[in-house]
Amino acid sequence: MLNSCCRCKRDTSGGMSSITTSYQFAKEVVHFSSQYGNDGSTAYVANNLAGPITVFPNYGDVTGACVFRTYGPWWEESPSAPKLFTRRTTKPFLGQDFIDVSFEKAVYPTAVKIYQNYHPGAIIEIYAREVITKNPINPSASNIRWHLIWSGPPQTFTEAKAVIHSAEFKGLSFKTDFIRLVLHHSHLDYYTELDSIELVGTNKQLDNGTDIDEAYINHLQKLSLQDDVSTKELLVVDRDDDDAIPTAQTDNGYFDNLPGELVQLIFTYLEIIDLSTAAATCKLFKQYCYDALQFTELDFQPYWYQVRDRNLDGLSNRCSQLQKLSLSWCGDWGMISTQAFSRFTSKCGTRLQCLRLSSCRFLTVESFQTIAQKCTQLQELDLSSCRFIPTVAFEHISQLKELTSLNLYRTTISEPATVDIIRACSKLEHLNLGNVKTIQSYDNIVRELATHCRNLKSVNLWRAKTLTHVGLGVLSHGCLHLVELDLGWCSELNSSTTCFVSLVQSCRKLKKLILTAIRSVSDNDLYAFASCCPDMEQIDILGTMQVGPQSVGRVLECCKNLRFFDLSFCNRVPNEMILTWREAYPQVSIKRSFTQASF
Repeated sequence: MLNSCCRCKRDTSGGMSSITTSYQFAKEVVHFSSQYGNDGSTAYVANNLAGPITVFPNYGDVTGACVFRTYGPWWEESPSAPKLFTRRTTKPFLGQDFIDVSFEKAVYPTAVKIYQNYHPGAIIEIYAREVITKNPINPSASNIRWHLIWSGPPQTFTEAKAVIHSAEFKGLSFKTDFIRLVLHHSHLDYYTELDSIELVGTNKQLDNGTDIDEAYINHLQKLSLQDDVSTKELLVVDRDDDDAIPTAQTDNGYFDNLPGELVQLIFTYLEIIDLSTAAATCKLFKQYCYDALQFTELDFQPYWYQVRDRNLDGLSNRCSQLQKLSLSWCGDWGMISTQAFSRFTSKCGTRLQCLRLSSCRFLTVESFQTIAQKCTQLQELDLSSCRFIPTVAFEHISQLKELTSLNLYRTTISEPATVDIIRACSKLEHLNLGNVKTIQSYDNIVRELATHCRNLKSVNLWRAKTLTHVGLGVLSHGCLHLVELDLGWCSELNSSTTCFVSLVQSCRKLKKLILTAIRSVSDNDLYAFASCCPDMEQIDILGTMQVGPQSVGRVLECCKNLRFFDLSFCNRVPNEMILTWREAYPQVSIKRSFTQASF
């Protein structure tokens, strides 16, 4: 939807200039990394960010807002949380979610405003897309460049009120009709909710006497960011150099006196871009910077706006020892082609153990054929929010016999392909099938898990609408080592079948149990949790109508390791008790959401 208003400015001669300023709300949500709601729904989904203001300035939990899947530190502390790459993490990447929105017309941006109606403070970066050369036949293959137009640290607001995140710019020399927001929410007490986003801009570039205002430059320098990160080469390609290996006569200062192992260790602390710069300094540095041992781990997610085919091609000769690779968020708009990914994987995938491809849209059947053929040692595969993978491509995953962790959140994998993977990958310990709508019978899936993956430690079945108490019973008796189970919004489960009591009686190692929006969860269930799972750390029973303060108190008393307890919309639990428990159990983050700022 377009909500545009133009106004004219007077020029110095007293006439009306041709510069107009327009105000646009997002027309469409194009891509995003996660959402709380269900695809095809209107509640808590990313698509709610498009269109004009509907919630702001009201503050509270509203179904019509854009909400992402996680918040706070608890998801990162879960048993299923992916481990961080250990190399080149001197500047940790803070991005946890992103969302892309398009607007009706391209303008020279002067401001971006994001209307936040609940737990604001998650926005850390705003990028604008510039189209260099447009492909009229295939717009996704257009030549584009990303510009970082605003960056700042995560914010914490003590007052419960709606907030406008307003970023203003001067002198930006390109037009845009496409914005990406990058968010960080592990510091927030609850889900952040966004109402709408507004792009303000002019039809002509404003002449402010400078390319970018001084305050903005100072801000970027404080954050140690490049003035134009999009134009700096991520990693230089190999150049022919017969003298690449330094000779004995080469004077490298004190570096000649250091053991080679120490020099190698020093360069492991450099970021990828810095490694490229150091390699151009001298032959000795190039020798160590381009050594294959410097490239055992490659995390390209922080550089998603830069990675292109030429970077993968340039790196392929140096990655023979590659064990971990992340291309999450990378490759949109033709920046990475299927062919370049397949070439790189064919050449560098034989030792690969971890491959993260979250939200990538360049993957095809050819990509999966290459992964299956070349990456036979793969143990971790993340395909979360890869919505455009052809269904037939998933069939190749069953060839990866060493898999222990597989993330299929929001993919379109079929039920037969899922069954084939489970039967072939008996070493699976962590499986995420959250929000997968293309599986008809989740009872069938958990039956296969209980039979073939008996060492399973975590399974995410968020919004598995067809899972019944029968399937849950089979799972709990077959996978006794479960420590994490997400059953949020599994609407067919009912406490009257005693399925939750049976679950904890069998799976006594449980540390995280998500039962969001299962209205029938009862006092008896909580008493069973307290009795059978004393090591429980995270419990979510949001929305239950049957739980009272006595059973909640028993859980708090018996589960000494509890750190997270969501009691939002549990109507039988009075607000006064929440306040009392928060004081008595300060180590537990007890959650209580609300639809208006009355609590």
